[in-house]
Amino acid sequence: MPNQDAMTDKTVLNRYLALPQGERVQALYIWIDGSGEGLRSKTKTLETIPKSVDELPIWNYDGSSTYQAQGSNSDTYLHPVKIYPDPFRGGNNIMVMCDTYKYNKEPTDTNHRKSCLEVMQKAKEEHP
Repeated sequence: MPNQDAMTDKTVLNRYLALPQGERVQALYIWIDGSGEGLRSKTKTLETIPKSVDELPIWNYDGSSTYQAQGSNSDTYLHPVKIYPDPFRGGNNIMVMCDTYKYNKEPTDTNHRKSCLEVMQKAKEEHP
């Protein structure tokens, strides 16, 4: 026999996910934490649907809670790099892949995407 509580939870969740959002969009910012293995996220509500990643704001968080900063100068910044449709929240909601930067604008230790992009740009004319 199915668990009634689980069925109720899904029904309630689906009802809330189906509520109209108007022009607003939930943007789920996602990044790699200081362990280099864990994913972190937080959601920002935007007033309009962004047409490109350049329209998304840089956002900050306390990097000491994600092993990316010491207690002092722990502000860490999320720089959006890629947008994907959010398959979980549906609608016009998006998932935003982010690079992370320290308070001094240097990449965090687990921000390998920045150096990878630099290398790939240098080698873009190379052919195997």
